Amino acid sequence: MSRWWGAGADRGDTDRLEAFSDGVLAIAITLLILDVRVDVPAGTSLAEALGHALPQIGAYAASFLQIGIIWANHHALFRVVNRVDQLMLLLNLLLLGLVSFVPLPTRLVAEHTAGADAATASLLYGATLTGAAIAFNLIWHHLVRAGLLVNGLTPEFVRDVTIRYLLGMVGYATATVLALVMPLLTVLVSVALALMFALGPSVRPAFAPSDEAGEPS
Repeated sequence: MSRWWGAGADRGDTDRLEAFSDGVLAIAITLLILDVRVDVPAGTSLAEALGHALPQIGAYAASFLQIGIIWANHHALFRVVNRVDQLMLLLNLLLLGLVSFVPLPTRLVAEHTAGADAATASLLYGATLTGAAIAFNLIWHHLVRAGLLVNGLTPEFVRDVTIRYLLGMVGYATATVLALVMPLLTVLVSVALALMFALGPSVRPAFAPSDEAGEPS
């Protein structure tokens, strides 16, 4: 394949990819609140109305956490990316497409809290997050294999990210299956998995102490 269209076609630094990703993620996380409604019918107190809206508020909070931590991890990951290629752009679009889809299953989870429809909504919710986890794995493995990372990363850091991303993918898939047992478990386990990545792709330093010069600014 040609240099322009091939999977390894050089696209330069990450600035435009990160700017575009930030914009898409910001829109996706903002759309979540649009489905939260607190209607106060005549003769009903605000406290009662808020109680009825708790499923919407809870679903909003859970998905805000998911997208927020996805954004934080995306930002942290691309601090160790030196350049991108055509396939990297396409894999990143896959991730953004899945994250942009999250508001839909979030609304369905809030609207369907019991019965078969609750299981269906939770399955869709979990499957969407599992897809995002798969996309993160594909991105990471491509970055490693295509040599798109900055120089000087420690083998321990690379191994840690690989393991954590794999565990995240398996964890989200497991959370999705739990919808068949208890739909609420899918949301709760997904929240716990997101918190596992709250400190970034890895808690290890990316660079050895003597190699700080290799860290991107």
